[in-house]
Amino acid sequence: MPAEKSMSNNSEQLNGHALFDLDQTLIPWDTQLLFCNFVLKKMPLRRFYLLILIPFLPLTKLLGAGGMKRVFLNYLWGLSRQDLDELAQEFVEQVFPHSFYQETLALLEQQKELGRITVLSSASPEIWVKPLAKKLGFNHCFATTLEINGRVRLFPDLLGGNNKGSNKIRKMRSIFPAYFDPTSGDILPNSHAFSDSHADLPMMLLCEQATMVHPTEKLKLEGQKHDWLLVSPARPTKGKFQFAIACARQALGIWK
Repeated sequence: MPAEKSMSNNSEQLNGHALFDLDQTLIPWDTQLLFCNFVLKKMPLRRFYLLILIPFLPLTKLLGAGGMKRVFLNYLWGLSRQDLDELAQEFVEQVFPHSFYQETLALLEQQKELGRITVLSSASPEIWVKPLAKKLGFNHCFATTLEINGRVRLFPDLLGGNNKGSNKIRKMRSIFPAYFDPTSGDILPNSHAFSDSHADLPMMLLCEQATMVHPTEKLKLEGQKHDWLLVSPARPTKGKFQFAIACARQALGIWK
């Protein structure tokens, strides 16, 4: 057994890991809004979710990303697990691959060819992230888990918390080599991280290499210190205003 464990660790070290964010990294959109748009177009009466969401918007800073996610997801209220699975499968077929950055999909394929263990880690709910990960051929997938006891509650709990920032590392811990301790400052050997957001700095600093995709200013400044790669695939919108309008239309279920 000790010999088998040693061989497994050596293999993991040789192959390394490729850690990918999803939203605005592999795809130029926030899939939470894309899925909302998809559901609202199929079920227009669910647009009334905005009557619950809007009064909470002034409390965004107080509730934080996790709290606001629970409020936003009220558009799924009452749907069963079977309903969600069927919607997610149809959604995946609709958005893949034409809605994705072809450049970052190519980077994913490159990491597979290098033999790295591919991991998709997203703050979006696993409802659609898991089938997307399967479609993309990832070895592992981590996302935000909603508590669904029969049907979705009005403000569903996030089991294990919002899969964001350092929480991503905590959730991925089980797939790392047994000897690896991310809390000690260890670096994952022969590994590469991909993201657009400074919220993913814990994940990116974990790897020997990193690539930034249209990074936030904070991520870009950090990346310059480490000589991280920068890629800027063509976006479907021009400028922040057009992007904001598209996001608003997605939240209303009237995009495309």
